[in-house]
Amino acid sequence: MRQYLRLFISSQMILLHRGMSTLVFIFLLFAPAASEVTGIIGESVLLSCDLNSSTAIDTARLRFYWQDKSGKVLYSFNKGEENQHQDNLYTNRTKAFGSEMSSGNISIKLSQVTLEDKQNVYWAFATLFDENDKHFHELIKVCPATLLVAARFPTPSVTVNKTNMNATCSTQGGYPQPVVTWTIQDVLLAQNRTLDPWEVQTKRPSDPESGLYTVWSQVNIRENQTVTCHIFNPVLRETVSNTTIVSSNQSINTDPAGEVQEGFFPGIFGGIIAICFVIFLVGIFIAYKKCCRATGDRGGTSGARGGATGPTDFPQEPEVVLQEPEVVLQEPEVVLQEVMRSRSF
Repeated sequence: MRQYLRLFISSQMILLHRGMSTLVFIFLLFAPAASEVTGIIGESVLLSCDLNSSTAIDTARLRFYWQDKSGKVLYSFNKGEENQHQDNLYTNRTKAFGSEMSSGNISIKLSQVTLEDKQNVYWAFATLFDENDKHFHELIKVCPATLLVAARFPTPSVTVNKTNMNATCSTQGGYPQPVVTWTIQDVLLAQNRTLDPWEVQTKRPSDPESGLYTVWSQVNIRENQTVTCHIFNPVLRETVSNTTIVSSNQSINTDPAGEVQEGFFPGIFGGIIAICFVIFLVGIFIAYKKCCRATGDRGGTSGARGGATGPTDFPQEPEVVLQEPEVVLQEPEVVLQEVMRSRSF
């Protein structure tokens, strides 16, 4: 506060001696500090700074540059000339907004964020020159910014081992080290709880070359449960999740469609709907078989009555064959004896 007060008094004195043109510089002294910024590895991040000038700034009299905590220059602007003193570490990685400098915007965009940029602190130094090519005051340090670096974790995969009755969650390529939690819901009892750390086995090694983290976590399970693995990124404040339904017959994995998961209920309902649909199809198939069997019984009976010989799966009644009585021819002597016997009566 004392430093700002001294600068303000000094600026007021300059204002009295040099006229209204120095009013812009007063606003320069009191430019607000920038907040922490988060950069994604491989992407760009904005280092914001505004001089809050109420009048247009002549860029031919403006000089500013950005510097990191080690003194390396990210970007420099000197009366229209760019990057005369830029460090090789930031070559082709910074860009200013030339069309907005006259309004006081001296922000720059830092591209291709790397893990080496983490926790780096950046400042802008700025000043204005008068008509005689003399600066009004020493370079002023404004807009400090601390860069936080992160990388998003892909949606984890959750696999179930029915032999050992455990579930394993895995993902890789994120930063920084994540927080891993498990949620288990008992389908039959409708109970939902978060597992304690002692119930979970988790490993989070970092790659020695890239520095990115790999996650492996395992928990014990029972049948008729839904298990959800949550991966929380503390810098991005994002959680990616995946859920698996452990049934008595099989395990149904519900891979979420989005990158960021707030819960696992859509996955559970999707699995239940799929199970119900399968049961419905099985019921239709059984009913169809019964209908075909009943039709076959009726067809076989009518075929036997009408003499038809249609195909059937059931045994038919044996056919009754009526044979004509055999005519027995007796010898003549026997016939004559019978005739004589009849006459005697």
